[in-house]
Amino acid sequence: MNIILAKKRGFCSGVKRAVELAFSEAEKQERPVVILHELVHNDAVVQELKENDIVIVEDPAEAPHDSTLIFSAHGVSSAVENAARSLPLNIIDATCPLVKHVHTIAAARSGAGDVILLAGKRGHREVEGILGRIGGESHLLTSPVDAEKFIPDPTRSYTLVSQTTFFTNDFAAIRRILEKKIPDLHVENTICPSTIMRQEAVRKLAVECDLVIVVGSPGSSNSKRLCETAESVGTRAVLMGGDDPFPEALLAVGTLGVTSGASASEKEVAHLLKRLDKFFKKLG
Repeated sequence: MNIILAKKRGFCSGVKRAVELAFSEAEKQERPVVILHELVHNDAVVQELKENDIVIVEDPAEAPHDSTLIFSAHGVSSAVENAARSLPLNIIDATCPLVKHVHTIAAARSGAGDVILLAGKRGHREVEGILGRIGGESHLLTSPVDAEKFIPDPTRSYTLVSQTTFFTNDFAAIRRILEKKIPDLHVENTICPSTIMRQEAVRKLAVECDLVIVVGSPGSSNSKRLCETAESVGTRAVLMGGDDPFPEALLAVGTLGVTSGASASEKEVAHLLKRLDKFFKKLG
């Protein structure tokens, strides 16, 4: 079987920064280290953090007094940040700078009177954080279908922004639909450049392959998007993490593509390749 690796894979800069910040604080051993929510959506990283005595909490109030509380790479709402900073905690903000950029744009345009339209996944931590930074009216659009249903108020001004890991094709479709309804729509394409490059890389990869394996965890939005991108060109894609069993279809594959989400490390990709090597050696 021929294996092709995607040219763009592994940790994105935002995830790398957040992970390095967390482990750096743990190594200092100056005070307990606590992370608000999962630092990144990666089961292997979360497990490694726990093995280094780093605790994950769902509310700032759960953090022990005088501990270091780290905001995850996905960012938090203004209310959550203010609550955390009111407590006797050492706060470290590991929010991805690109997510911070969305916060700034959404808050500023909302402050200027615009209604904010956010293209994103409902319930995602990043989306909750962005919506929680907007002082005025906002609407979440999860797909082009939501954009079709949306009825704008002709007396209002609108700004469209996006979750940084949103599907590029869906954002383009949402934009086209809204611009027909809102001629003066202000658009800020806030999809992370790394996300765009990864989706384009896997799209090109999928054309050459019978199956694409995306290394990542089930909770990773950007990893799921890579699977969707591969499938959009007619190639089957499977999301795999850690020691997940290989799909039965693997035995019939001539060319296999391998990539990873922005929250999956090169170490995890290397682990998968070693498993593949052992798997086929056993088959003889």
